[in-house]
Amino acid sequence: MCATAPSGPTSAKTPAMLQILAQVPSKLLFVLALLLAVVSALLNARARRRDPKTPRTSTPLYLVVGAWLLLGLRGGSWIPSGGMFAHAWKPVPIFSYGVMLGTSMVVGWFVALRLAKQDGIPSEQAGAIYMWTAVWAIVGARMLYVITEWQEFSNPLDIILLNKGGLVAYGGMIGGFLASWYGCRKRKIPLLRWADVSAPSVVLGTAITRVGCLLYGCDYGRRTELPWAIRFPKGSPAFQDHAAHFGLDPNALRSLPVHPTQIYESLATFAVFGLLMYLRRVRKFSGEVFVGWVMGYGVARPIIEIYRGDSDRGNVGPLSTSQFIGIVSAVAASTLLYFLLKRYRQDKSALRLWEQPLPVAGESPKGRPTRRKRR
Repeated sequence: MCATAPSGPTSAKTPAMLQILAQVPSKLLFVLALLLAVVSALLNARARRRDPKTPRTSTPLYLVVGAWLLLGLRGGSWIPSGGMFAHAWKPVPIFSYGVMLGTSMVVGWFVALRLAKQDGIPSEQAGAIYMWTAVWAIVGARMLYVITEWQEFSNPLDIILLNKGGLVAYGGMIGGFLASWYGCRKRKIPLLRWADVSAPSVVLGTAITRVGCLLYGCDYGRRTELPWAIRFPKGSPAFQDHAAHFGLDPNALRSLPVHPTQIYESLATFAVFGLLMYLRRVRKFSGEVFVGWVMGYGVARPIIEIYRGDSDRGNVGPLSTSQFIGIVSAVAASTLLYFLLKRYRQDKSALRLWEQPLPVAGESPKGRPTRRKRR
């Protein structure tokens, strides 16, 4: 979870907390979005004149909506007017967390497409599933944060503003899983086949995103005097917490030393990623890699939560929300592994899904023609 806080002075033991990497002029983005919308619409119109079967593109609509959001959120008015350029607009901040989140999605895209090719899933289908999985992962991560910290959102508009509050990793995993299930069902791709493709990219993305948490200053750890403890600058979430509850001098430059839990989780997920890539080489049946991810992260995350110092994480009894979900998911993965092993011993070829051809359009997963319902 992340919260907005200004950066401040740093020292040798202080991470270079850099919440905002750049400030982009919003007027320039507004004009650029409108120009791209016009160009996209003209190019699509020309393509449709050449080939009437060319579908209409929705890109111009998305760009116009983006320009309108810039007008309202940064320009101060939702209604265009002749004098809207007369006053200064707030620049668009490029947050370090957002950059690392975007980087994780791009890296995960290439990893997923490469593994999909190895497992016989067409690139266009893998790309479509990955895209919608990423979108709903962000939605799920935000929804779980809102559910656990609903008292923060007196203004409903703040729910869609990611700089107000934060995201919860397990919510993203749940949202992404549901989107993957639907995408695979729609394209008649066995879910376990795709799960062994997507799991490594999800883990790698988590490792990269946690670097963004470190730069942003969120998800900090408990106080400690260990040699590798880190301190965050004045104004950071850790500093504000320590000044309010642990007697830190408000005029100090740094927070009290804390566990670098962001680094802990990043290292743990890099290790799980290495394990999953090894499992892909030695797996006996589909689902092994997916189970390895759920169990590996389901064990690591609850342990790391013990060393977390931020309090806005929600609770289920004595456990944090992520501890509860991690333990439940690890138990569920163990149960799934039991049934997969049982089925594999009964028929060793049935679960080696990456070796089986995918059904073509108009066929059921077993190769039989689908029956159309009579009307």
